Amino acid sequence: MIKWSEEHDNELNHNIALLTGEDPDKWYPYGGVKGKDYCNNPSDAWPIICANKISLNFIELPESKDWSAQISSAEGQWQARCARPLRAAMICFLLSKTCA
Repeated sequence: MIKWSEEHDNELNHNIALLTGEDPDKWYPYGGVKGKDYCNNPSDAWPIICANKISLNFIELPESKDWSAQISSAEGQWQARCARPLRAAMICFLLSKTCA
């Protein structure tokens, strides 16, 4: 099983694009067209967050300050934590699609 939290943003973006029907092979640097940045750009990530009903919550603990993303559905429940909220949401999305 892939540990999505250990992958770089570009690898997450590539896999999200494949799951959502995008063609990442047309993206920079391959085709010279700037691709989507689901981990950092709200306009790219928000449609996925809304469509999959991903909830985001800030968790402040003495040892860390992270964002928690969560999806609950009939197929199961997935959760991811990261210092960046959009990245947490995208990791959660990938978990829900690849671990279901």
